[in-house]
Amino acid sequence: MNGRRWFVAVTGLATLAHPFLASDARAVTYFVSAALNLPPILLVLRRAPRGARAPWALLLAAMAVLSLGNAVNAFGGTRLTGMAEMCVTIGHGCLLAAAIALVLLRGRNDIGGILDLSVAAVAVGGLAWTTLLYPRLRELGAATGDQTAILVSILVLAGVLGALLRLWLTDRRQPTVGWFLTALVLALVANTLLARLQGNIVTGRGGAIEVIFMVAYGCVGLAMLSPSVDELMRPGRAPADQLTTGRLLFLGLALLADPVAAGVRQMLGLPADGPLLTIGSLLVTPLVMIRVGRLAKQRQEAEHRLRHQATHDQLTGLPNRAELLARLAAELRAERGGEPAVVLLFCDLNGFKQVNDRLGHEAGDQLLAGVSARLGAGLRAGDTVARYGGDEFLVLSSAPGEQDETARRLTAHVEDALAAPFRLAGEQVTVGASIGAVVSDGTLGPDELISRADQAMYAAKQRHRAGVRAG
Repeated sequence: MNGRRWFVAVTGLATLAHPFLASDARAVTYFVSAALNLPPILLVLRRAPRGARAPWALLLAAMAVLSLGNAVNAFGGTRLTGMAEMCVTIGHGCLLAAAIALVLLRGRNDIGGILDLSVAAVAVGGLAWTTLLYPRLRELGAATGDQTAILVSILVLAGVLGALLRLWLTDRRQPTVGWFLTALVLALVANTLLARLQGNIVTGRGGAIEVIFMVAYGCVGLAMLSPSVDELMRPGRAPADQLTTGRLLFLGLALLADPVAAGVRQMLGLPADGPLLTIGSLLVTPLVMIRVGRLAKQRQEAEHRLRHQATHDQLTGLPNRAELLARLAAELRAERGGEPAVVLLFCDLNGFKQVNDRLGHEAGDQLLAGVSARLGAGLRAGDTVARYGGDEFLVLSSAPGEQDETARRLTAHVEDALAAPFRLAGEQVTVGASIGAVVSDGTLGPDELISRADQAMYAAKQRHRAGVRAG
């Protein structure tokens, strides 16, 4: 807290005094306002995890380059003005890159929402350009290159602002993001004023505009000194992201905003706003395409999850009874055109009830999941293990001409899978299985084949019980 007070005191005094100082002294205070950010940024960078350093490294580079440019401007004289302005341009580019890196780090679980507000912000920036800046730049006779540079800066800055606004809203008004957001808003205001006053955004800053930039630098420092900065070093939560009619309408309007604004100017007999129409479309259209693509992908993934949930057992992840019946029916239909091929094993666990009663249902569920993982491991392509219900499992395979060998192979596989004990609730638990194996003769339907496998399993279980009693 003491560090924040000293930072606010020093930067506040420098900012308040700045407009009233001589030009040489203003150059010094302007340099100090940027350079004071370096120590807190460096401290944050040093404690950031390895995978979360990009935003802070870029921010450090931005403030270092800006400080260098301000130092050259303060102490190098007019001979080095070009170098100073180049440093300022590079520094502002690094600031934008740092903001983008922060969005990608903190907002990776909310890409859809971030894209939405970025698209909207770019559209608003385009409207601000065509109403506030473009007519004024034409009055000033600004070169096409300067117009293009200003437009790109305004639209990119607006897009980053939209992304940060989304972070701020979903992070429950996270203070550090709020300070960054404020800094970029001030930078946008200052750049807009520069463009309206002189037709470019890299030379000839006045004292009042420098004060706006100094306040923006102060907001960056406060962001670094906020206790909440460490929260930004890990991804944020994932809000609901649904494909709705309202959201598609929103994206459509954002996509049309800049072309419509340019068209309205032409309809009113005003000079055509070619830069906005071209550059605005180049920025917004890819963002909208990415957004729609993500929504389509999310819908496909949701449909896949629903299909998987409908056909697979929730506990074990194995195909469920309905899916096993569908696969068995398909295999039996396929063998009608050739020789019989289907092999089916009906497996019922021995000793599961005792484990479930003694150790509890949670341990029983863990045992079923463990058995499922072992049964599913090491099978050949085309073999299917399914949970039929309770502690019953079915194994399905198709082997034309090799049914007996396949039945022996699958039976050995089940027995080997259950040979080693399971670790449950701190105990070593061993279970076996009664196995009924049947082969298709080409005339049986799915239900009848399962019934015969069940009968064979029951006979094996009876033999197992008789053997236990005899022992």
